[in-house]
Amino acid sequence: MRYIYILLLLFVFSCSKQDDCDNPVDCLPPLTTKGEGTIGCLIDDEPFKPGGSQLSGPTQQAFYQFVDGGYYFGLTANHRSSKKNIRIFIRNESIEENMIFNLTLDEKNSNFGEYVSAAGRYQTNNIQNGEIEFIKFDEENGIVSGTFWFDALSEDGEVAEIREGRFDMKYY
Repeated sequence: MRYIYILLLLFVFSCSKQDDCDNPVDCLPPLTTKGEGTIGCLIDDEPFKPGGSQLSGPTQQAFYQFVDGGYYFGLTANHRSSKKNIRIFIRNESIEENMIFNLTLDEKNSNFGEYVSAAGRYQTNNIQNGEIEFIKFDEENGIVSGTFWFDALSEDGEVAEIREGRFDMKYY
């Protein structure tokens, strides 16, 4: 019987307060700048964080690579069970700390934000757009941290609002 009480206490104290948040923003990871491997945002006022099995690949990833004469940055977060993911791409741009980039996709080589769910694909454009701000960009240690937000339009004309985005990751 004593073991049941111990298990019950462990369960109660192991439940995260963030699993049931009064304010959805409180369910997101804090904004840090140490490469802690966190990313989250609100999608239409609902908290989103990556999760699920790593067997089919990482649930979150950042890259910054020099390709064909320019730097390319990508940030992705997947939640496998809900089949939702967020993607941000910066094309042909060098990144430094405190830089802000617009997310528009108004031409083939522009920067953009994308949200994909079972309901479809939503992308930024020249009307529904957003921003990504790089608060920390440490090339020596491969750390990238910042914030983002964007509105994205589906093929059906529906708009998804991505807000309060924050990330603190190692990039390759």
